[in-house]
Amino acid sequence: MPSSEPPALWDAHVHLSAYPDPEAVVYSAATRGIRLASVCVSPAEAPPSLALRTRHPATLKCFVGVHPSEAASAPRALEELSPFWEAADGVGEVGLDPKYSEVSAASAQMKLFRGQVEVASRTKKPIQIHSRGAEAACLDVLDEYPMGPVLMHWFEGEEVIGRVLSRTRTYVSFGPALLYSKKLQRVALRCPPEAVLVESDGPVAFAALGGADGPGLAPSVAFRLAELWGRSFDEAAVRLSLNAKGYLG
Repeated sequence: MPSSEPPALWDAHVHLSAYPDPEAVVYSAATRGIRLASVCVSPAEAPPSLALRTRHPATLKCFVGVHPSEAASAPRALEELSPFWEAADGVGEVGLDPKYSEVSAASAQMKLFRGQVEVASRTKKPIQIHSRGAEAACLDVLDEYPMGPVLMHWFEGEEVIGRVLSRTRTYVSFGPALLYSKKLQRVALRCPPEAVLVESDGPVAFAALGGADGPGLAPSVAFRLAELWGRSFDEAAVRLSLNAKGYLG
C-alpha cells in the first residue's frame, strides 16, 4: 500500500547558529513538516551545530565549513575543522565572493575554498557553494575535483547557467527573494525542476516581504516554483522532496 505521508519539504540552506534560539526554529519547522539543512560559517559554529543535529536527527542535517567572509580572519580554519568532517552531513557554506576580499589564485579566500572542496571531494559528501560575483571561478575549482553532490546556493549566475546544468549531481537553490525578483524568476525558469532546491537562508530577513525570515517561508518559495513550472503545489513538493533526497542522500 502506498504511503500517505506527505513529501518532506527541505529548507536546504539555513543558518541555525545565527538564531538566538535554534531549538525553537527546529521545533517550529518540524511542526510544519519542514526539514532543515543547517550550514556553518566558522569553525566555532561546528560543535553546537552538530550537537543540535544529534538532538534532532530526523529533522536536521548539519553542514560544517567556513564562509568566504571569514577567510581573512581564520588562517587555521581547515585545521580547526578537521575533527568535525567525519561527523558532518556535508561541507558548507563555502565559496568565493569578491565583496569580502581578493579571490585570486594565491588569495586566502581561494586557498580556503580549495581546501574545503578537496575535503568534499575526498569524503564524497555534499557541498554548499556561495558563488555570488565569482560563479565562474567557483566552477573552475569544482571542475578540478571528482565531486559528490553540489548545491549552488542562492544561485544568480545567468551567464554560467549552462555550465552548472551540464554538471552531474549539481543543484541550484532559490530562496524567498524568488517571490518578488524578476531576475531570479527568469533564472528559475531556465533550470529544470529536477535540479532545484528551496532555501530560506534564515535568519536573513526580506524587507519586500515585510521583514519575514526563516524556514517558514520555504512553502511559499515552493508554491512560487510550482507556478513557474505550471504544476500543482503537491506536484512541485514531490519533485523538490526527491531533489533533496538526491542531494542530501
